[in-house]
Amino acid sequence: MKKYILMPVLAVFALAAGAQDFDNDPTLKIENKEKEVKFTVGARMMADAALYHSDFTPMQSGASITDARIRTSMTYKDWYFYADFGFGGGKFSQKNIFLQYSKNNHAVKVGYYNDPAGSMARNTSLGSYHFISRAGSSMALGEGRELSLTYKFANKNFMAYQGIFTENAYNKIESGFNGLGISGRYLFRPIIDEHQTLHVGVSGRFVHMGGGTVYKNVLKKTLHLGQPLETYVDEDEQFVSADLDWANNVINVGAEALYHNDKFFLRGEFFYKKVTKKRDSYSLFIDAQDNIDGWGDIGWWENANKLKDNKFLGGYVEAGVMLLGKGYKYNCQEGLLGGLDGKALELVARYNYTGLNNLTDGEYYNAGRGHYYANGYMEDWPGTGATSVGGGDVHSVTVGLNYSFNKYVQVMLDYTYHKLDKPFLPQDKNFHVGQARVQFTF
Repeated sequence: MKKYILMPVLAVFALAAGAQDFDNDPTLKIENKEKEVKFTVGARMMADAALYHSDFTPMQSGASITDARIRTSMTYKDWYFYADFGFGGGKFSQKNIFLQYSKNNHAVKVGYYNDPAGSMARNTSLGSYHFISRAGSSMALGEGRELSLTYKFANKNFMAYQGIFTENAYNKIESGFNGLGISGRYLFRPIIDEHQTLHVGVSGRFVHMGGGTVYKNVLKKTLHLGQPLETYVDEDEQFVSADLDWANNVINVGAEALYHNDKFFLRGEFFYKKVTKKRDSYSLFIDAQDNIDGWGDIGWWENANKLKDNKFLGGYVEAGVMLLGKGYKYNCQEGLLGGLDGKALELVARYNYTGLNNLTDGEYYNAGRGHYYANGYMEDWPGTGATSVGGGDVHSVTVGLNYSFNKYVQVMLDYTYHKLDKPFLPQDKNFHVGQARVQFTF
């Protein structure tokens, strides 16, 4: 197995080594200065290899083209259009596509792109990230791309970025309607100059879920939360994930901080997510009468099928040291740290916690049946009555080394240790992940 992983790794590293120098910018640019129009075409490719070791449940070691994209943009005066399309994993997918009008410190944007409150990590392009994977908590508790209309104000010391969005970008829902939400990210920069930046910020998001499936003639809305183990070669989410039935409203609250100077960066985020529940209990109670047992009172049925709102926490801290290179740069308009630029070598480290266990005191979990029981022991009637969610708690520590040959070609090495607590997988506690990446961005 190891030799089959090593072969493609050596091949892509050899390709990277042969592409150390570019005389000209390889990005295609077409510009008409008289009409103030500029059109750009670029590309990105990431090839990863990973080796996994776990206590019991195996993960699939191997190599993969985890991301490949064609990126296009057009600028006309104060208007900017951007679209990129992915081919990673052997599948075509639409990524960002939006139109933006900006003037001075103001910008209005519409299209499909990252939610402002999705997290600092999710708003940072993976091509500019300093780890092979974003922090797990940002994937499980943050938000990604959505169909949005946003307004942003940004100057040297402040950024206010907010908007409205739909629950589903293409309205492809089985039943119900396309839910709506509002979100915002707000930053204050007490320190900012060409050598260092300190920003602190908060974010908030509220969404009313509208779409779902029909269950016994009742609309059932389900929210999925989950993350892979900070890797893209095996993106299995069974270790840290939860499906929350009868979800109604989702509330996200976040806090973030970032500091950098020329040779060092430190940043982190905290996530809180609350999911409220709602269902048509009476219709389900009536449907439940059509069996040999039946229910004499709706209160009995509700006691055996309790609903409880869920609350989840997570967060991460990341740090990096520039051992060789020009220094770290900050994007004031986006409130984000840039990637490596030119020949550079850096050492990075991260701690992440994702908490998807939301357990109710006194409940008993039977791993064989995969159920919680409210009364502290296994019983078959009148129902479990349990409200616990055992999505998994994971503590993750990552160390990495990154080297860029120039602004276009980069190699990355990461090692991650995960400590897992998931009731459904009691024999899985320790995971070791070694990864390598070669990345081309033009």
